[in-house]
Amino acid sequence: MSTTGTVAKAAAGCARRWGPELMLALLAGTVFLGFLGSVDLWGKREQRASAEAIDTIDHHHWLVAQIQGRPRLEKPPLPRWTIATLITLTGSRGEWMVRLPAALSALGMVALVYLLGTRLGGRPVGLASGLALCSMGFFISEMRQSGNDGPLAFFTTLALYAAWRRLHGQGTAVADDPAGAGGRGWSLLFHTALGLGFLCKGPIVVLLAAITLVPYLVCVRRLGTGLRRLADGWGLAIFLVLALSWPVPVLLHDPTAWKIWMLEMGQKVGTLGIAHRPRSPLATDWPWMTVPWVVVATMAAIVPFLRVRGAEYRPRVWFPWCWAVGNLLMFCAWTVAKPSYFLPCLPAAAILVGLEWVRLTRDARRNGPDGRLARQVLQGHWVILFAGAVALPVVAHQQAPAWQVWASLFALVLAAAVVASAWAWHRGADAGALAPLTAALAVGVLVVYGALAPLENDRRGHRELAAAIDRALPPEARTVMFFHELDEGLWFYLHDRELVPVPGSQPAYNDAFRFARELQNGHIEWNYGKRAEAEFQVLLDWLRRPDHPSPYVLIRRETYEQFAATLAPLAQTLYGEHDKKRNELVLIRLRDPATVARSAAADTRRQ
Repeated sequence: MSTTGTVAKAAAGCARRWGPELMLALLAGTVFLGFLGSVDLWGKREQRASAEAIDTIDHHHWLVAQIQGRPRLEKPPLPRWTIATLITLTGSRGEWMVRLPAALSALGMVALVYLLGTRLGGRPVGLASGLALCSMGFFISEMRQSGNDGPLAFFTTLALYAAWRRLHGQGTAVADDPAGAGGRGWSLLFHTALGLGFLCKGPIVVLLAAITLVPYLVCVRRLGTGLRRLADGWGLAIFLVLALSWPVPVLLHDPTAWKIWMLEMGQKVGTLGIAHRPRSPLATDWPWMTVPWVVVATMAAIVPFLRVRGAEYRPRVWFPWCWAVGNLLMFCAWTVAKPSYFLPCLPAAAILVGLEWVRLTRDARRNGPDGRLARQVLQGHWVILFAGAVALPVVAHQQAPAWQVWASLFALVLAAAVVASAWAWHRGADAGALAPLTAALAVGVLVVYGALAPLENDRRGHRELAAAIDRALPPEARTVMFFHELDEGLWFYLHDRELVPVPGSQPAYNDAFRFARELQNGHIEWNYGKRAEAEFQVLLDWLRRPDHPSPYVLIRRETYEQFAATLAPLAQTLYGEHDKKRNELVLIRLRDPATVARSAAADTRRQ
């Protein structure tokens, strides 16, 4: 046989053996990398991430970045360092580069979920878990955005996978015999991942791991043995070096930083008087965070407590259960817990879905009450998805006619996938019955991010605003002032111009820190109108000064309209935004000093 024939035969054999895994990798790459840069930076978190990275590169602020003219101490720097390094190495400042670290984190989590699912329930569970994670709408939308949560989720998943391997090695039961455990390298990897997670979002990674591992080890009655296996002196040293590599230099540079960190954590758990707007318990978000696998995920959270035929994976199921449900209950105790906080636990939810999907597909082939219930659940799931496919074009016609063609295309793909899924199950497939649904949802991702979402760029992004500012300003005007704060996305799109805050309009660190200090001193103004007037007076006093770094100033439209009559004698409007789905801005130009002086004299006479 020729060399070419040998290679072809080997490739065919590899495809037959690893075909399902290759399909999973292809779907994951499509979902998380397809049209990654087609949407402008809309969300607040990725706008901040991009502004931090740009400041790091342009001003060499690698230790502490600055945005809005003030130090950004609220979040650790590893995601920022990663984005800035990629931009520096490639020379590309596109949206896709800003989002690439999060997208690669998603691919890494799919691989880890497959590996852990395989060890928990075999190859079908690993494949089903990976397919489920690739098709969870909330996970997809979050991991296609830049920010700290995506890398944190990856390092949390890596740490817990390493912990499982250290506890179990290649097996599935915690044994007292040290030979049953994995090698020491897994313990070192566990501590290293925790340290890198700490550099993404602080001590929350330790809490997530602890609430997973301690209850799990209690459930399997191996708490002491398990903790001793995970403990490692060199691992702890690695963790401390990584975790403290940024906070210690920052504290040496700015001793006030620890107050910012305590305020940031205190806001979330409700130990301070200053907090974000209260939310309902995070458990109420479970259904839409696990779409489209809501029914399967909810059953997976309940089944471990029941004596269900086919649930032979107990007590192993308590590991992903504590990871997902245990941490969900922990977040419910927080005063403020946003859905994005649960992102590091969605890989565990996907594993629960994989375990339950495989159990249902196998039980549904059996006779008796358990088989009948499993068939009803699967049929109900298929019916719901098929009904959604039928209803989608109708809803699009009524609510968004411009989307109807694309909605109809996706509806046809989804309906066909439901039929293919049911057919695959009848042919004996377990995880294979999940593949058509995941493939259809991957097509939906391409439709949404490739065709539909870009239609909103002008109304949600800042690219058009940056172009309008460039047209309105002469080339030599390199500095643009702004009052109080802007959406950080403008920093990413406004090239070759410096955005500088109006002196005195910025808090030292952030508004929450300023409010906390005012509350502590007893001098806080709770009346919004009076507070707005006091803040505007800072701008007014600055406008009336004879010297300005730049005559061009950006102001939020709501502030401009509130004080338009006062601003009219001092500045003329060059550009104003309308009909945007974000904070709209107005660009003004200061009038000549003589006009300003006459206005100030008139105000003095009136007073």
